[in-house]
Amino acid sequence: MAKAIVLLSALCFLAIANFAVAEPEVFDVEGRVFCDTCRLGFATSLSEVIQGATVGLTCRDIETHNETYSTEGKTDMIGKYTLTVEGDHENDICEVTVVNSPREDCKEIVSELVKGRVVCSKNVGMHNAVRFTNPLFFQKDKPVPGCKELVEEMELVDLLLLDD
Repeated sequence: MAKAIVLLSALCFLAIANFAVAEPEVFDVEGRVFCDTCRLGFATSLSEVIQGATVGLTCRDIETHNETYSTEGKTDMIGKYTLTVEGDHENDICEVTVVNSPREDCKEIVSELVKGRVVCSKNVGMHNAVRFTNPLFFQKDKPVPGCKELVEEMELVDLLLLDD
């Protein structure tokens, strides 16, 4: 009986010790990068994915605004990137931004289209280690043929971004 109590106590101790050893937090941040061929600020049927675009993730302390973490990565052939974030950044604001496009015809960066905020903390009720961001964009200098018709079809005729 005494041996059983000692064995049970040892198992309980090991179980508690296992909970006490916290594994380092690791999150994957995923998203896609497009060429905004119509200069609309959102993905359309004429948008094109960008392979080889560089994206960066930066986390900054909410109060001091000091950088606490950063990493970069590149998009694959379908314009998707995956960035690995180490550590819990509960007190940080983390944003993904476009850095560089390999396409000479689609390099323009428009500040409001190139940031995606992402939560990199386990303490927000998310049980998945993958975080997703909104699509990010580079823009062409002029809309491609077919954009005017697309805008009319989408009933966005008030957009004055498209010239003949």
